Amino acid sequence: MPRTYFSRPLLAAGLAAGLALSAAPAMAAGTGFYVGAGVGETHGDGAFDDETSHWKLTGGYHFGWLPFLDLGAELSYVNTGELQGEVGGRSATLEVESFQAMGLAGLSFGPLGLYAKAGMADWDAERSGSGIGDRSGTDPVYGVGARLGLFGLTGRLEYEHIDADEIGDLDMLTAGVIYTF
Repeated sequence: MPRTYFSRPLLAAGLAAGLALSAAPAMAAGTGFYVGAGVGETHGDGAFDDETSHWKLTGGYHFGWLPFLDLGAELSYVNTGELQGEVGGRSATLEVESFQAMGLAGLSFGPLGLYAKAGMADWDAERSGSGIGDRSGTDPVYGVGARLGLFGLTGRLEYEHIDADEIGDLDMLTAGVIYTF
């Protein structure tokens, strides 16, 4: 059976939220500052080929210069749970905190939208195990997402990849909500 990186309940919850929001009268998400939060799953690779949960706080600004084009800038804080792994033949764990700064660009179809994001992640990794220590670094982060906005609230489902070779790449799937004010 092929290995899946993310749980079916998380995907089902994201789809259910999207369907529930689409049943209400639609009104496009606004231009301006926004804040939000999300939860999801993180998958590591290399020595820490495991899955764990994460939570995320987000703030940013959407520019409303063109009707069908979404442009924005975003800052995020992500905190993962514990990834299990093996370093030098011994059991080890990895927890990662990441501050991210990204630009967003996408297409808007009224309340629906698709976007891509790219930027940098400044991360701190707490590694526990015999003979290993903590690590930190700054590496590229990029991703894609879909959004559904109604009355200032926007539901988002997004995939992000932190290209951190020193601790192994991190793949994150996040379901979240942002509020535009």
